Amino acid sequence: MRYPLVNTAAALSLLAALTACGSSSQEAQSARDCTPAHPGLETVTPGTLTAATYNFPPFLVVEGTSIAGIEGEILREIAEMECLTLTSQPLDTASVIPATQNGRTDVSAGDWYCTAARAEVLSLAGPVFSDQIVIVSDDGAATFDALQGRSIGTVDGYMWNEELQRMFGASLRVYPNPTAVYNDLESGRLDSAIDSIGTASFAKEQKGTDWAIERPAPDPRVASSTAPGQVCFPMSMNNPELFSAVSENIVTLRDNGRIAEILEENGLDPSAAEPGPLQLIG
Repeated sequence: MRYPLVNTAAALSLLAALTACGSSSQEAQSARDCTPAHPGLETVTPGTLTAATYNFPPFLVVEGTSIAGIEGEILREIAEMECLTLTSQPLDTASVIPATQNGRTDVSAGDWYCTAARAEVLSLAGPVFSDQIVIVSDDGAATFDALQGRSIGTVDGYMWNEELQRMFGASLRVYPNPTAVYNDLESGRLDSAIDSIGTASFAKEQKGTDWAIERPAPDPRVASSTAPGQVCFPMSMNNPELFSAVSENIVTLRDNGRIAEILEENGLDPSAAEPGPLQLIG
């Protein structure tokens, strides 16, 4: 928040002194009043829950060390339950998971699915919510077979890309980020896109298009179409106490309805807050 300038140095000094005094007093009082749900937790930076992030709305909206979006809000609630301050460490997509695996951050965020491969090297807190693969097109295509002969866009790093590559070959174009996919879809350089429902819904709203977003019919060639992916928070295996606390706090936020509220506030179906038991993909 910005404050208006005052006209005299004396007034400015007085305001600064009063503000600093009040702020430190309030923070100290807040710290005294806060009782963590799980006392004694250790984090990379004491008093702070550090999340490895990249900008990926609506799941993550990153501005410097501030984080919002679906996962940002959930992590903020978890941090507050433990009397911690949430901070973001923005990274490129490929560096997010290694940062947590190597102990430089406490948790990774960014629509990371719960996969068997990740579970071998990380602790996966969750599932937090479910995410669904969708087809985005002008004509409402709802099967993978309907995409044959079309130009199709997807994003680098998505778990279904290898499966789609086998199905579509050179017709599949892999982009570095969703923005590039939807720019080409809007301009007509792509006929369709395959994405998660959250990212697709956000792009449609931002661009004001009439794209159809359809869940594809279950197809054994694409595992995510037969069972919606579950989103987890990857965490280091070297801090089991923090992992247990975050896992329990996720259950609390699901049971009290807060995760469903956050999903709905960000344009997703609140039913995704009930992902069912953990099912590792792959």
